[in-house]
Amino acid sequence: MPFTERTLSFLFENMMMDSRDWFKAHREEYEKNVVEPMVEVFNSLAPGMLEIDPEFMCIPQVGKSISRLWRDTRFMRGGSIFRDYIWLNFIREKHVGLPGYYFSVSPAGASWGCGWYYTGTETMRQIRSRVLSHDPMWISADKAYRGQTAFTMVGEKYKKSPYLNKPDRERTWLDMRSVNFETGTDPDILFSPELSDRVLADFKAIAPVYNFLLTSTVKYRSKE
Repeated sequence: MPFTERTLSFLFENMMMDSRDWFKAHREEYEKNVVEPMVEVFNSLAPGMLEIDPEFMCIPQVGKSISRLWRDTRFMRGGSIFRDYIWLNFIREKHVGLPGYYFSVSPAGASWGCGWYYTGTETMRQIRSRVLSHDPMWISADKAYRGQTAFTMVGEKYKKSPYLNKPDRERTWLDMRSVNFETGTDPDILFSPELSDRVLADFKAIAPVYNFLLTSTVKYRSKE
Protein backbone atom coordinates (compact mmCIF):
# COMPACT_ATOMS: atom_id res chain seq x y z
CA MET A 1 0.00 0.00 0.00
CA PRO A 2 2.44 2.71 -1.18
CA PHE A 3 0.09 5.72 -1.13
CA THR A 4 -1.12 7.55 1.96
CA GLU A 5 -3.54 10.36 2.74
CA ARG A 6 -0.52 12.67 2.69
CA THR A 7 -0.01 11.84 -1.00
CA LEU A 8 -3.40 13.33 -1.78
CA SER A 9 -3.17 16.27 0.60
CA PHE A 10 0.27 17.17 -0.74
CA LEU A 11 -1.00 17.24 -4.33
CA PHE A 12 -3.85 19.52 -3.30
CA GLU A 13 -1.80 21.77 -1.05
CA ASN A 14 1.01 22.17 -3.58
CA MET A 15 -1.39 23.23 -6.31
CA MET A 16 -3.14 25.69 -3.99
CA MET A 17 0.17 27.23 -2.96
CA ASP A 18 1.31 27.22 -6.61
CA SER A 19 4.74 28.44 -5.59
CA ARG A 20 8.15 27.24 -6.72
CA ASP A 21 9.58 28.39 -3.39
CA TRP A 22 6.99 26.40 -1.42
CA PHE A 23 7.62 23.34 -3.56
CA LYS A 24 11.39 23.65 -3.08
CA ALA A 25 10.93 23.88 0.68
CA HIS A 26 8.77 20.75 0.64
CA ARG A 27 10.77 18.79 -1.92
CA GLU A 28 11.50 15.94 0.49
CA GLU A 29 7.78 15.48 1.13
CA TYR A 30 7.16 15.40 -2.61
CA GLU A 31 9.80 12.70 -3.11
CA LYS A 32 8.60 10.59 -0.19
CA ASN A 33 4.83 10.89 -0.59
CA VAL A 34 4.39 11.27 -4.35
CA VAL A 35 7.40 10.10 -6.34
CA GLU A 36 8.39 7.05 -4.29
CA PRO A 37 4.85 5.56 -4.29
CA MET A 38 4.56 6.11 -8.05
CA VAL A 39 7.89 4.38 -8.61
CA GLU A 40 6.75 1.47 -6.43
CA VAL A 41 3.54 1.05 -8.41
CA PHE A 42 5.38 1.39 -11.71
CA ASN A 43 7.87 -1.30 -10.75
CA SER A 44 5.10 -3.64 -9.64
CA LEU A 45 3.26 -3.19 -12.94
CA ALA A 46 6.27 -3.27 -15.29
CA PRO A 47 6.85 -7.05 -15.58
CA GLY A 48 3.22 -7.68 -16.52
CA MET A 49 3.11 -4.70 -18.87
CA LEU A 50 6.17 -5.97 -20.73
CA GLU A 51 4.22 -9.16 -21.38
CA ILE A 52 1.64 -7.00 -23.18
CA ASP A 53 4.30 -5.14 -25.17
CA PRO A 54 8.00 -5.95 -24.76
CA GLU A 55 8.85 -2.65 -26.43
CA PHE A 56 7.37 -0.47 -23.70
CA MET A 57 9.76 2.18 -22.41
CA CYS A 58 10.25 1.40 -18.72
CA ILE A 59 12.19 4.15 -16.99
CA PRO A 60 10.69 4.80 -13.53
CA GLN A 61 11.92 8.36 -13.26
CA VAL A 62 10.19 11.74 -13.26
CA GLY A 63 10.33 13.13 -16.78
CA LYS A 64 10.55 9.64 -18.28
CA SER A 65 7.83 7.11 -17.45
CA ILE A 66 6.53 9.26 -14.58
CA SER A 67 5.16 12.73 -15.23
CA ARG A 68 6.41 15.97 -13.76
CA LEU A 69 4.13 17.70 -11.30
CA TRP A 70 4.93 21.11 -12.75
CA ARG A 71 3.80 22.45 -16.09
CA ASP A 72 6.00 23.65 -18.94
CA THR A 73 5.46 27.38 -18.44
CA ARG A 74 7.54 28.41 -21.46
CA PHE A 75 4.41 28.32 -23.60
CA MET A 76 1.92 29.47 -20.98
CA ARG A 77 0.40 32.87 -20.31
CA GLY A 78 -0.97 32.79 -16.83
CA GLY A 79 -2.44 29.65 -15.29
CA SER A 80 -1.08 27.54 -12.47
CA ILE A 81 2.51 26.37 -12.29
CA PHE A 82 1.64 23.00 -10.76
CA ARG A 83 -0.89 20.30 -11.50
CA ASP A 84 -2.81 18.53 -8.76
CA TYR A 85 -2.27 15.15 -10.41
CA ILE A 86 0.62 12.95 -11.47
CA TRP A 87 0.68 9.93 -13.73
CA LEU A 88 2.84 7.10 -14.97
CA ASN A 89 2.62 5.61 -18.41
CA PHE A 90 3.67 2.66 -20.49
CA ILE A 91 4.38 3.66 -24.06
CA ARG A 92 6.92 2.65 -26.70
CA GLU A 93 8.10 6.15 -27.54
CA LYS A 94 7.17 9.65 -26.47
CA HIS A 95 6.08 12.42 -28.83
CA VAL A 96 5.27 10.29 -31.87
CA GLY A 97 1.53 9.81 -31.46
CA LEU A 98 1.60 6.26 -30.13
CA PRO A 99 -1.09 4.95 -27.78
CA GLY A 100 -0.17 3.80 -24.31
CA TYR A 101 -1.44 2.87 -20.87
CA TYR A 102 -1.54 5.30 -17.96
CA PHE A 103 -2.25 5.35 -14.23
CA SER A 104 -3.06 8.71 -12.65
CA VAL A 105 -3.33 9.95 -9.06
CA SER A 106 -5.12 13.12 -7.94
CA PRO A 107 -6.72 14.32 -4.69
CA ALA A 108 -9.92 12.62 -5.90
CA GLY A 109 -8.23 9.20 -6.10
CA ALA A 110 -6.89 7.03 -8.90
CA SER A 111 -7.88 6.39 -12.50
CA TRP A 112 -6.26 4.47 -15.32
CA GLY A 113 -6.70 4.02 -19.02
CA CYS A 114 -5.45 3.15 -22.49
CA GLY A 115 -5.21 5.21 -25.64
CA TRP A 116 -4.37 8.82 -26.38
CA TYR A 117 -5.12 12.23 -24.91
CA TYR A 118 -6.15 13.14 -28.45
CA THR A 119 -6.13 10.80 -31.44
CA GLY A 120 -4.62 12.08 -34.68
CA THR A 121 -6.96 12.56 -37.64
CA GLU A 122 -5.10 10.10 -39.86
CA THR A 123 -5.09 7.50 -37.13
CA MET A 124 -8.84 7.85 -36.63
CA ARG A 125 -9.31 7.47 -40.38
CA GLN A 126 -7.32 4.23 -40.22
CA ILE A 127 -9.37 2.99 -37.27
CA ARG A 128 -12.64 3.64 -39.10
CA SER A 129 -11.36 1.88 -42.21
CA ARG A 130 -10.51 -1.22 -40.22
CA VAL A 131 -13.88 -1.18 -38.45
CA LEU A 132 -15.73 -0.92 -41.76
CA SER A 133 -13.71 -3.78 -43.24
CA HIS A 134 -14.32 -5.94 -40.14
CA ASP A 135 -10.59 -6.34 -39.62
CA PRO A 136 -9.92 -9.36 -37.33
CA MET A 137 -7.91 -7.19 -34.91
CA TRP A 138 -10.85 -4.83 -34.57
CA ILE A 139 -13.20 -7.75 -33.95
CA SER A 140 -10.85 -8.96 -31.19
CA ALA A 141 -10.57 -5.44 -29.73
CA ASP A 142 -14.32 -4.92 -29.77
CA LYS A 143 -14.89 -8.29 -28.10
CA ALA A 144 -12.36 -7.45 -25.37
CA TYR A 145 -13.93 -4.02 -24.80
CA ARG A 146 -17.42 -5.44 -24.51
CA GLY A 147 -16.24 -8.27 -22.29
CA GLN A 148 -14.88 -6.05 -19.51
CA THR A 149 -16.44 -3.55 -17.12
CA ALA A 150 -13.55 -1.35 -15.98
CA PHE A 151 -13.15 0.92 -19.00
CA THR A 152 -15.47 3.21 -20.92
CA MET A 153 -14.72 4.51 -24.40
CA VAL A 154 -14.52 8.29 -24.21
CA GLY A 155 -13.52 11.14 -26.52
CA GLU A 156 -14.89 13.69 -28.92
CA LYS A 157 -17.75 12.48 -31.12
CA TYR A 158 -19.30 13.67 -34.34
CA LYS A 159 -22.18 16.04 -33.58
CA LYS A 160 -24.15 14.27 -36.31
CA SER A 161 -23.20 10.70 -37.08
CA PRO A 162 -22.13 9.97 -40.68
CA TYR A 163 -22.77 6.28 -40.03
CA LEU A 164 -26.46 6.08 -39.16
CA ASN A 165 -26.89 3.03 -41.41
CA LYS A 166 -24.27 1.01 -39.53
CA PRO A 167 -24.92 -1.38 -36.62
CA ASP A 168 -24.56 0.05 -33.12
CA ARG A 169 -21.56 -2.19 -32.48
CA GLU A 170 -19.65 -0.51 -35.32
CA ARG A 171 -20.97 2.99 -34.61
CA THR A 172 -19.52 2.79 -31.10
CA TRP A 173 -16.17 3.20 -32.85
CA LEU A 174 -17.11 4.97 -36.07
CA ASP A 175 -18.78 7.94 -34.41
CA MET A 176 -15.64 8.87 -32.48
CA ARG A 177 -13.39 11.74 -33.60
CA SER A 178 -10.89 10.87 -30.88
CA VAL A 179 -10.82 7.76 -28.73
CA ASN A 180 -9.57 6.79 -25.30
CA PHE A 181 -10.50 4.11 -22.79
CA GLU A 182 -10.58 5.10 -19.14
CA THR A 183 -11.93 4.10 -15.77
CA GLY A 184 -13.79 6.34 -13.40
CA THR A 185 -11.92 7.82 -10.45
CA ASP A 186 -11.72 5.45 -7.50
CA PRO A 187 -11.20 7.27 -4.17
CA ASP A 188 -10.36 4.13 -2.18
CA ILE A 189 -8.21 1.85 -4.35
CA LEU A 190 -5.02 3.83 -3.65
CA PHE A 191 -4.99 2.52 -0.10
CA SER A 192 -5.68 -1.10 -1.02
CA PRO A 193 -2.98 -3.78 -1.07
CA GLU A 194 -4.69 -5.04 -4.24
CA LEU A 195 -4.03 -1.82 -6.17
CA SER A 196 -1.37 -3.09 -8.58
CA ASP A 197 -3.09 -6.44 -9.13
CA ARG A 198 -6.35 -4.76 -10.03
CA VAL A 199 -4.79 -2.22 -12.39
CA LEU A 200 -2.69 -4.86 -14.14
CA ALA A 201 -5.67 -7.20 -14.54
CA ASP A 202 -7.66 -4.38 -16.15
CA PHE A 203 -4.77 -3.50 -18.44
CA LYS A 204 -4.40 -7.12 -19.58
CA ALA A 205 -8.13 -7.45 -20.17
CA ILE A 206 -8.02 -4.62 -22.66
CA ALA A 207 -4.74 -5.62 -24.34
CA PRO A 208 -6.46 -6.48 -27.68
CA VAL A 209 -7.72 -2.89 -27.76
CA TYR A 210 -4.20 -1.59 -27.20
CA ASN A 211 -2.87 -3.81 -30.00
CA PHE A 212 -5.57 -2.60 -32.37
CA LEU A 213 -4.85 1.04 -31.55
CA LEU A 214 -1.10 0.52 -31.86
CA THR A 215 -1.33 -1.09 -35.29
CA SER A 216 -3.73 1.63 -36.45
CA THR A 217 -1.44 4.48 -35.45
CA VAL A 218 -0.14 6.92 -38.05
CA LYS A 219 2.88 8.59 -36.45
CA TYR A 220 2.71 12.35 -36.69
CA ARG A 221 6.12 13.41 -35.40
CA SER A 222 9.58 11.95 -35.12
CA LYS A 223 11.08 11.02 -31.78
CA GLU A 224 13.44 13.98 -32.02
